Amino acid sequence: MQQAGTVLLDDLTHAAAIGPFDAARHLNRFRRALRLLEDRLKTHPPDLVILVDFGDFNLPFVAPLVKRYRVPIVYYISPQIWAWGRWRLRYIRRYVDRMIVFFPFERDFYQRAGVAVTWVGHPLVEMARPSMSPEVARERFGVNPWRRTVGLLPGSRADEVRRHLPLMLKAAEQATWHMPGLQWLLPRAPSISRADLDTHLLRARVDVRIAEGSIYDTLQLMESALVASGTATLEAALCEVPMVVIYRTSWPTYFAARAVVRIPHIALVNVVAERAVVPELIQHRAQPKRIAEELIRLLRDDELAARTKADLRAVRMRLGEPARPADLPLTMAWAGGERDRRTGGAVDRAASTVLEHL
Repeated sequence: MQQAGTVLLDDLTHAAAIGPFDAARHLNRFRRALRLLEDRLKTHPPDLVILVDFGDFNLPFVAPLVKRYRVPIVYYISPQIWAWGRWRLRYIRRYVDRMIVFFPFERDFYQRAGVAVTWVGHPLVEMARPSMSPEVARERFGVNPWRRTVGLLPGSRADEVRRHLPLMLKAAEQATWHMPGLQWLLPRAPSISRADLDTHLLRARVDVRIAEGSIYDTLQLMESALVASGTATLEAALCEVPMVVIYRTSWPTYFAARAVVRIPHIALVNVVAERAVVPELIQHRAQPKRIAEELIRLLRDDELAARTKADLRAVRMRLGEPARPADLPLTMAWAGGERDRRTGGAVDRAASTVLEHL
């Protein structure tokens, strides 16, 4: 958003947290952000407020504050209240004028709840394209074309990398013992410093290459991957990369989630498919031996790999229509009159919905 020209009053990306116990560490940051927002609402009230994800903060705190100043609210990227915390629906009914959602099951959920909702599809559908050929990517990232490449995607938050990367590296060591020709490719998320990765990789006993740049340039090289649960599972699915999904969080957060989560899967790729198309190993089930076993199955069983890729193609179809050049482009106004390749895709559909509320 900052790169697109947005002026930031505060930056909460470093306070990103998963679960109430993790968020408690950043209470002072959140209080400061609310004070800054209220000052802005008093002195420069906007025509519209767009809330993005972060339901535990936006719904009980930001939305009531905004409505106090009678500003309409559009909510972009739904909190996962379909999975847990359905009591939060009362905030959405009371304060949100329009939900903009990525998944068709979210549209159905809000329609049943009587909430105004627009399904735009997932913007990743337009983004999931490599910027270079596999040959150029292999040369850039130092990948040997004669060896099988497995991806490591430990997450985009420092805490996720701390919990997942050592686990993935131990699993990689065990898998490499059984399949010595494997090489490992780790695309660095922009929010993760090289130092955060090197701390763990210096102790690794496997060949891991860190890749800088677009994740889709690296995904096209992966025969399989170990992926932390999150958006990365959809990115891998869009590139038809069979994967083993893992996740670990703090034990208080895990037990709290177990008490309230109402869906059978947590990996987004399985949630969208509405069934288990890839294995997911969560918390105590995420052990190096088990992770390595599931990965080796994907690498050795050609029928399983082909079936998984077919399932991932079906997931892609559920994420919405890609952009079509013939569609009327909102992006023409943004790009100085030039037709943008994203025309008619999820980005333009979301922008159109926002403009209707101005």
